[in-house]
Amino acid sequence: MEGFSNIINSIITLGLAMFVGFLCVKTGYITEEQKNALSKIIVKVTLPILVVTSLTKLELNHEKIVNCLYVLLLALAVIGIMYAAGIITAKLFKMDRQRSVIHSCMSCFGNVVFMAYPLIQALYGEEGLLYAAIFAFANDLYLWTWGIYKLASNDGGEASIGKNLRNLINPATIGFAVSFFMMITGLKFTGVVKEVLTGIGGTTTYLSMLFIGGTLALVDFRHIYRRVSLFVLVIIKMVILPILLTVALKFINISDIVKYVVILQAAIPSSTVLTILATEYKADVIYSAEGVFITTVASLATLPAVYYIMML
Repeated sequence: MEGFSNIINSIITLGLAMFVGFLCVKTGYITEEQKNALSKIIVKVTLPILVVTSLTKLELNHEKIVNCLYVLLLALAVIGIMYAAGIITAKLFKMDRQRSVIHSCMSCFGNVVFMAYPLIQALYGEEGLLYAAIFAFANDLYLWTWGIYKLASNDGGEASIGKNLRNLINPATIGFAVSFFMMITGLKFTGVVKEVLTGIGGTTTYLSMLFIGGTLALVDFRHIYRRVSLFVLVIIKMVILPILLTVALKFINISDIVKYVVILQAAIPSSTVLTILATEYKADVIYSAEGVFITTVASLATLPAVYYIMML
């Protein structure tokens, strides 16, 4: 199966790039401050340029618009179901409030940009990236409203939904809006401008993996093997739910690429952003960091497995 070999090659490539980032930070060759600066370069520069240069290669038509709506609706439903699964498992493990809220968030908010964009673009090209961007928007919509509300409630504070909605206006969504405008109007980058922007955007994949690897290097994983609840999270979020979603989507008459993107986004490891938010809202930061580590490392095996089952 050619597609399966493609995802194996992609996972190996991403894994090796993460390992380089891990070694650089673990050995002190790159400092935590430098790693964080790398994140800003990705989010503010290379990622939005990647989105614009990739999506503007597409010709927008009625079919793609309808597919985008399907992705948005499916993403909102899937994220909601995964959050409910997180609530249930948190109760089963009798977690305290600080750990419960971050466990629930890790169950539904995936690394849908840093990890998913490079993988989905490698597998499904520019059209796949378009649908991945729609899923990421749904993820952000949940995160900066309901997610922030729950985290702020955990801290005993009040969440300003209006204030946090402003986080939806970020370089990635601006890049998507610019791309959508250019697709509608038929505008294209040409010549040296196209070459430079494509080159800059193309660095996103490896820079993202270096950042994730560097983030994992900061986790003290000596006691991770005791976190049974996190291994259960991996099994439910990254294996069982994507497989159930694969079965359910077989009965829905939509484009295969829409199904594949939604399933893979659902199977993506937990978001690195949650560790930052856990710090800000006094949730269980250590548990969050451990969760990011375990889900990211596990994804090197679970993503190919989900892909294989998805393609049967």
